[in-house]
Amino acid sequence: MDIAKISNMNIDNSISTTKKAAEDTSFEAKLVNAMEKKDSEALKNVCQEFEGILLQMMYKQMKATVSKSVLIPKDSGTEYFENMLDDKVIENASKTNSLGLGEMLYKQLSKQIKADE
Repeated sequence: MDIAKISNMNIDNSISTTKKAAEDTSFEAKLVNAMEKKDSEALKNVCQEFEGILLQMMYKQMKATVSKSVLIPKDSGTEYFENMLDDKVIENASKTNSLGLGEMLYKQLSKQIKADE
């Protein structure tokens, strides 16, 4: 077993965890910024991003319920690839308004922007 691969995996995991934490705070900042500036385009993008976050959480929980097969072993490369694929599927789903949650949130928040004017 190559120890360099193990240390790289730990570094990648800690980087992705830090990146997610930074994205969480930047999401809130984006939402507040869009509401303060009354920028409807930025608000729409933030709402789509919010739908993507919810889809990602839901998808990961659904995927966790599927039992793993012992017939075909998975290595870290397979899991890494599947995670990247999952992220792209979720990103595309949020952009196409698959749930429509982002659009509903945008309509609700845009009413607040118009009411403040």
